Parts: sequence; structure tokens; C-alpha cells
Amino acid sequence: MRKKKLMVANWKMNPGSVAEARVLFGKTKLAGGKLDKVETVMCPPFPYLGLFAHAGTTRVSLGAQDVFWANIGRATGEVSPEMLKDVGASYVIVGHSERRALGETDEMVSKKLRAVLAEGLTPIVCVGEKERDVDGKYFDILKNQIKSSLAGIRRTDFREFVIAYEPLWAIGKSAREAMTPRDIRETSIFIRKVLADMYDATTAELPVLLYGGSAEGSNTAAILRDGGVSGLLVGHASLDASGFISMLKSANSI
Repeated sequence: MRKKKLMVANWKMNPGSVAEARVLFGKTKLAGGKLDKVETVMCPPFPYLGLFAHAGTTRVSLGAQDVFWANIGRATGEVSPEMLKDVGASYVIVGHSERRALGETDEMVSKKLRAVLAEGLTPIVCVGEKERDVDGKYFDILKNQIKSSLAGIRRTDFREFVIAYEPLWAIGKSAREAMTPRDIRETSIFIRKVLADMYDATTAELPVLLYGGSAEGSNTAAILRDGGVSGLLVGHASLDASGFISMLKSANSI
């Protein structure tokens, strides 16, 4: 497993003002910069990326919440990998469940992944089932999603690659309703198995695995210690600076 824990803050469509964004970024960066066992990635909305251009450090990085699959072309409203790289972003979330809910397909995710990798950025590709059935059919759904989303991705691409497992049924709830560390570990093993079948066992161990879905301060340590993942993709909890900093410190202690 990765030596440093990777903690990704997905601000989604928050906060509502530049002033709030500056405060949130500043507090998180100050705290994250003091932790030697954690890499913190902050992913603000596109309008705020320029505020923090090249503000990353070896311990705190800038990321984007989405990207287009080409650097040039007629694509009103889209943002290219080249643009993100130029403002100092080093990570890009691709295929988040909320983007998929708006119509993003596995094929689109695959195209975005290849564009991000070609620009030298690190993708955080999100996968996860909508619901869990007692017959275990969700494993097939997850497997097919992984295979389709990673279509065209080569073995060598996994040297800088992050996979975030986010079960949709657990997103946006309380820590009580998050997956148990044991279930997260089981799914992590399954994801590695799918990758091993697609490539080989060595390649399957390369991507960094994250968990996303109602991760909060109260369950951070348990998930990172027993869940078989090397970090968390954090949504609403990352908007509370003090709470998220507590999560970072908890991760740093593992």
C-alpha cells in the first residue's frame, strides 16, 4: 500500500463566494502542509482554480472536479487538460457519480482518462454501484464499469493513477451509514482482482485506491486502518475546515 495517505477534498459546487473559498483553502493548506504522512488534494469548482494557481506544495496539491477529453475543439463551457495543467492542477476527478448521473458514460470517462494521462496529470477515476443486492449482482455491475471506463488504458498508465470507490447508496449520509471497513476491504480486493484479470497481478497493485461515501472524522481511522485503501475522497465533510483537518491528522497517525 501507498506510504502516504491520499486525502482528496471534493468541494463540489461550494462554497458560494471567493472569500469563503480563500479561507477554506488557506486553513486546509496550512494544516496539510505540516503533515508528513499525508498528501492533501483540494478540488475547488472551476471558477476558483485560478485563485489558487500554482499554490500547491509537496504535501498539498490542487485538483479539478472534471475535465474535457480534448485540448482543442468546439466545446463551449468545457475545460481542457491543458488548461488545468497550466494553472497548476496535478489531479483530476473523472467519472464522479454526480457526473455520471448527468449522463456521462463509461466511454466518455475512458476518453477523459486518456486525455488526462496524455497531459501528465493524475486521474482520480470514480467507480461504484448504485445499490447492493443480496444476490451479489452488483459485483458484475462494478466489474463492467471498471472494464469499460478503463478501456484503452495501458499497463504503464497505472504508475500515476488513482481509483476512488464510491458506492452511490452510501454517499451524502452520516458516518453511521457508510460502508464498514470490512466491506470496503472486500471491495478493494475485488477491484484489484478485476485489474489483475484485465492486466496482471503486478499491474493490479499499482493504482492508489480511495474510498468515498460518508467518510467523516469519526470513521476515518477505521477505514484507513482496516479498509484496504490508501486514502479517502471526501465530499461535504471537506467543507468544514476544522472537521476536515481533524480527518487529515487522523490519517497522518495511521
